[in-house]
Amino acid sequence: MADLGVLDCLQPELVMLERVKYFPRQLLTAEDLTADRDYVLQKMRRHNRFLHGWGVVCGLAVTAAPADGAPWRVRISAGYALGPYGDEIHVAEAVFLDLAKCGPGAATDPCEPDVLRSGASATGRELFVAIKYAECLARPVRVTPAGCGCEETDCEYSRIRDSFQVGCLTDSPPSPPPQPTLCELISNAQVFPCPPCPTEPWVVLARVTVPASPSARVADGDIDMTLRRQVFSTAVLQEQLIACCCEERPEPPPPVRTFRVAGMRFLEGTANPADPSTEILRISNPLVVPSVAAGNLLNVIEAEFTLPYDPAAVHEKTFFVDGLSGPFANRRVNAAVARTSATTARWVLREPDFSALPDGEYRVTLVGTTTSPILSSGGVVLDGEARSAFPSGNDSPGGDFRCTFKVFSVIL
Repeated sequence: MADLGVLDCLQPELVMLERVKYFPRQLLTAEDLTADRDYVLQKMRRHNRFLHGWGVVCGLAVTAAPADGAPWRVRISAGYALGPYGDEIHVAEAVFLDLAKCGPGAATDPCEPDVLRSGASATGRELFVAIKYAECLARPVRVTPAGCGCEETDCEYSRIRDSFQVGCLTDSPPSPPPQPTLCELISNAQVFPCPPCPTEPWVVLARVTVPASPSARVADGDIDMTLRRQVFSTAVLQEQLIACCCEERPEPPPPVRTFRVAGMRFLEGTANPADPSTEILRISNPLVVPSVAAGNLLNVIEAEFTLPYDPAAVHEKTFFVDGLSGPFANRRVNAAVARTSATTARWVLREPDFSALPDGEYRVTLVGTTTSPILSSGGVVLDGEARSAFPSGNDSPGGDFRCTFKVFSVIL
């Protein structure tokens, strides 16, 4: 019976729920109608407690609302919550609570939510504002006397109104035991345990640190709502799931493969090549470009210089790529040139029809001639054809650097 008692924590005797079976000429009594009412209520409570849990669903924000004569007054906004026993707690309009009068045992009247029932005055510096389900008896009616009718007429309440009570707790109610995670349940084939019966009917809304002086006003900074237990509605979970999984996402950018044009040198100063004591900077390790194999998407080319260069002198007219065959045959490839460091410039493909260079043969050119060549930061022209790299070259400033390469997608 202990396990079955989990199914109905408030009335264990109603574990085996029964509803009335109606038939013609049946004599119905108040007990029969109460049984049908209890059947619906317990089904709803069981559904809420086992399927949704308990806590604040929306609203019920606690904010400071001091007033003359009530410096510790707070406002609780309208909202909705599920109680630990599965009851709905619906607050249709804001209510006010004076923490100075809300000591242990004090709670609002279910029929008049702004009226505190008798209780001790507030003590201590920390209070927990909480709410719980309660019922309000309403609509009293006269009851027909039994017997000969000479007895005094009595009154009975004809309605039970769903309501709530707001109170202050000196200690936060104990937290429910931790539940296994979904991953643990799936990986370890565990059985998810049924929630135990709660020990308290309260749902904590906020922790309030009351001012040290009774005359000091409570402020929003004294109110902490982070400890409240939250229940997320199906609508909220649906919206989050759709936002995370179903919205259109931009296509990821294509992978970047960098082709480095290495060994670019500036010739600094005027030097005599015949004088071995004079250091001359020239092109070293001339680039021998291999063909780009299948799957290597080429959309970035970098030129690395041995000395800082003038960024204003390196642009689309001094660092470019021409197509020799393929879709770009006999025309220049559209690209942008950007500075990535003091000694490195980057050529970036920006053709609208291609995310990478298509199959074909290409020529990279870095200009060291014309009236606007590539310059060092000191104003010296690039030496793009040093004799050590090109047999027909020279060791003086000037000269274009060129190299060719092929892109192919089929390896023969």
